[in-house]
Amino acid sequence: MFGFGGGRKKTIGARGEPMPENNDGPPDTSHPSGLCPRCEKQSSFQVLGSIPLTFDGGRMLGRGELDTPTFQDQSTVLICSNCGQGVAVLEEMWVGDQRRSEGGRSGGVITWKGFHWWPLLGSKLHSAVPASIAEAFNEAALALSANCPRAAAVMARRTLEAIAEDQGQASGTLADKLKAMASKGLLHPTLADWAKEVRLVGNSGAHYDPINVVSPDDARQLVEFIRELSKFIYELPYELNARRAGKP
Repeated sequence: MFGFGGGRKKTIGARGEPMPENNDGPPDTSHPSGLCPRCEKQSSFQVLGSIPLTFDGGRMLGRGELDTPTFQDQSTVLICSNCGQGVAVLEEMWVGDQRRSEGGRSGGVITWKGFHWWPLLGSKLHSAVPASIAEAFNEAALALSANCPRAAAVMARRTLEAIAEDQGQASGTLADKLKAMASKGLLHPTLADWAKEVRLVGNSGAHYDPINVVSPDDARQLVEFIRELSKFIYELPYELNARRAGKP
């Protein structure tokens, strides 16, 4: 469902969730256009500059110059032509179709491909979502971007519980709250099944369990579900009301 690096990115967020398919993914040096993590608009970008981060122990000798250390990843700042704000991206060197860190050394074109962006793409929810819920979701996205799937699953579960309480389900366990929401029609059956997955995987993340391990894909799917659930409960009704309010 999610992907980073290694070829043209389609849709990414928070080392996480897919964005709409009609974009090129976030930008990097090799492809300075795409979805801006700040304004979330398709845009072109100006490469402001790069700083090396990880040196690989090699040296490069230039004409009439002292040799300089070689490196395999860097931090680059790009400026969005739409919002005029900066975006930072961590990039790794590719030689041909192989990462330099994995043995790519010669015989191919050198490109720099992004694997982590700041601000995080897709880490914010719609303004119609209550602040306490949006903050919990943002923390889940942050954990996911830091490659901490268990923490991300726990925060996805916490976000789900915050949604349930905001919808009037303040008593009982989270399982009880979800059943009540489903019985009142607040959760479509498919959404209710996914909500159960969030609860169960979140529990696995919170408690030591050497068998039921929370994988990065598990966490990413939970974060994406929370995003879709927030659209169903908050964003779509908000936009419908705004549309009706704008009609004569």
